[in-house]
Amino acid sequence: MKSPAHNSVASVILSIAILVVVVFLLLTPASQGLLRDFFISSFKDYYPEEVTFSLERTMTVDANGCRGVNFAIDIPEPMNITQNGNQMQIVTSVNYSNDLSPTIKYNHNWMVWEEGPFSEDQRRTMTVTYEVTARAYIWDIDASTSGNLFDVPDELEKQYLKDEWMMSMSDPAIVAQAREIVGDEENVYVILRNIYDWMRANIYYSAADDAADPSSAYDTLKARAGDCDDQSILFCSLARAVGVPAWLQLGAMYLGDGGNWGGHGWLQAYVPLKEGGGEKVVIDIVNGDFLVWRPNRFADFTDDGNADHLIDYYSIYNCSYVPPFGFKESHPLFQDAYRSISYEASDQMIDNGWLFKMGVRPPGMCLAPSRI
Repeated sequence: MKSPAHNSVASVILSIAILVVVVFLLLTPASQGLLRDFFISSFKDYYPEEVTFSLERTMTVDANGCRGVNFAIDIPEPMNITQNGNQMQIVTSVNYSNDLSPTIKYNHNWMVWEEGPFSEDQRRTMTVTYEVTARAYIWDIDASTSGNLFDVPDELEKQYLKDEWMMSMSDPAIVAQAREIVGDEENVYVILRNIYDWMRANIYYSAADDAADPSSAYDTLKARAGDCDDQSILFCSLARAVGVPAWLQLGAMYLGDGGNWGGHGWLQAYVPLKEGGGEKVVIDIVNGDFLVWRPNRFADFTDDGNADHLIDYYSIYNCSYVPPFGFKESHPLFQDAYRSISYEASDQMIDNGWLFKMGVRPPGMCLAPSRI
């Protein structure tokens, strides 16, 4: 039986917890964002040095009563990623349950799965198993080491400083907002940090809807909300509008809650250095990662500035069919889901600070859900 003193302490703790929740709910969305960032700041620079994981991706096409179903699905393969001699993503193996046709598109390996015809209550399923090792990387860049806008290479300006599908750097609303955030700032690091801070305070996470395509930068800015790639598209547009090359990177991320994986999007940006050269940094706006590659993800596509290539990534599934008589709105069903097989994080941490000394381990999940 618990002592009266124990019960009294428990009651005080419960009362405080209830008060914190009530205060949080009464705060404005902006204040909630600041409070959230305050509580997670202790974990910000605390990452496992390396994670080795295995996951399974299952794709299913169900005829759903339709006849003559023929489909083609093309998916990019995750590839090794190295920056400045640092191996950030090492793909050990990729295995397919079905016979697929390899191809190369946009200097990237893709696999094509084609089936048909089949009808009515039939379905086709294919699984891909990925074995990957990812290593954390934190860019040691700040305002004192960053170059200015005039240090950005001409080839990157030509590649990325333009409108591209949902990214609209020339939209008047985007230009006005970017100028309001950045002002006359020329330092590229400061520009990216200002956009990041503004978005963390003013753009809120909303779960993905059923739309196959992400929202445009304008729509996300107008709604002040969006999921992972919606927000990344807005960030890229704001950065491009003031002269900083930024582009999407897409793949999947481990969600520690339940050990699941989900499709995810973030961005890369170019930061020139005062001493010469430059770095392609990673920013994950919905997860609060600025100039950090967390090892709880893999990338299978990097935007090259060509809108057609980006649209192709978002349109991996193409299908022809005849709907059931009297049900013109019916169509085959496509499902794409991930399942974790194993996930092993190293005990070594990077840039861990006091948390490592106290033996505190960081959460292994996104701080916001990702597009699934």
